[in-house]
Amino acid sequence: MQGRKPVKAASSVRVTVPNRVDLAGGTLDIYPLYLLVPGSMTVNAAIGINSVVGIGPVRGPSRLRSEDFSMEVEASDTHGFPADGRLGLITGALRFFPPVEGIGIRIWNEAPLGSGIGASSALLVATMLAMDALLGRRRGWEETSRAAMEIEAAHLRSLTGRQDHVAALRGGVLGIRLHPGRIEAKRIGAGSVEARKLEAHGFVAGTGKAHHSPDVNWRMIRGAIDGNGAVLRKFRGIAAAAREAWEAVRGGEIGEAGAAVGREWAIRKTLARGVSTAKVEKALAAREFRRRVTGAKLCGAGGGGMLFGLMRGPEERDKVEAFLSGEGFAVYPFRLSCGPRVTVEGDAPEGNANECPR
Repeated sequence: MQGRKPVKAASSVRVTVPNRVDLAGGTLDIYPLYLLVPGSMTVNAAIGINSVVGIGPVRGPSRLRSEDFSMEVEASDTHGFPADGRLGLITGALRFFPPVEGIGIRIWNEAPLGSGIGASSALLVATMLAMDALLGRRRGWEETSRAAMEIEAAHLRSLTGRQDHVAALRGGVLGIRLHPGRIEAKRIGAGSVEARKLEAHGFVAGTGKAHHSPDVNWRMIRGAIDGNGAVLRKFRGIAAAAREAWEAVRGGEIGEAGAAVGREWAIRKTLARGVSTAKVEKALAAREFRRRVTGAKLCGAGGGGMLFGLMRGPEERDKVEAFLSGEGFAVYPFRLSCGPRVTVEGDAPEGNANECPR
């Protein structure tokens, strides 16, 4: 896109996209792991913790402001923002599009930094959806998720997966399978009976420790790429747990889904040093917690971030959340999301990132 004459945009755009929790099968969405592990599947759910991008016309140079980092940069157009540093991922997304001048871009996440629920990936997706809306363009979710994954991998200079981008683009509960040359993402709508049941039993809480997924992911994947038999067996176990979790959620069997989450975590935390933490293991081992929860795990690659789990019944919520708060976790409301919400100037929003029809 470099070298094109900058265009002007007079519209204002606001995009809100959901973050996600992964029930089982995270890491299996990273190339080439899903090709090495037969039956690979990643199961996640888009939740009402959002990433937001607002774009509008401004006088003078274009501006990019991050509320998360309390920083702002200026340039003659959207290709002029610095490619390195904390805003490099968003700069990479902007350079995917023709240069635009005379606009202000404001970005922020509702999740804390290092949450492990795909906030940075979701913010990347929100930026791409906002630029498409600003320029009057449309593209399918498959194309957008693939481009977002490659932009992120280039920025991180590391392997990265696609589950975060797909959840941000589609919402609901997803069973994701990656095949050579194509992606399959089966979806349970957030307003469905099955999803509402999952929502009633789910919880999410921050550990207070940020994670850094590229480091943990690489420690997990390296053995599989090297052909280590023990590592590959563990990933096959994670894939089996993901398939079981998907079938359980589809069937409304939340107890079985929670058990699959627990089985996945029991394997995952043995894959690499630093996947779990002492604080998390202490909470998960507590008798009070185990009596009320069928399964729980750290989201994403682990190492910190958000704890997700499923309770034995909705009536356990107050006690589970009080226990987690007492152990130093930050409890967040748990609700599922329908997917992105895009608003152009005064138009009616397309989709809703939080509330879903029943």
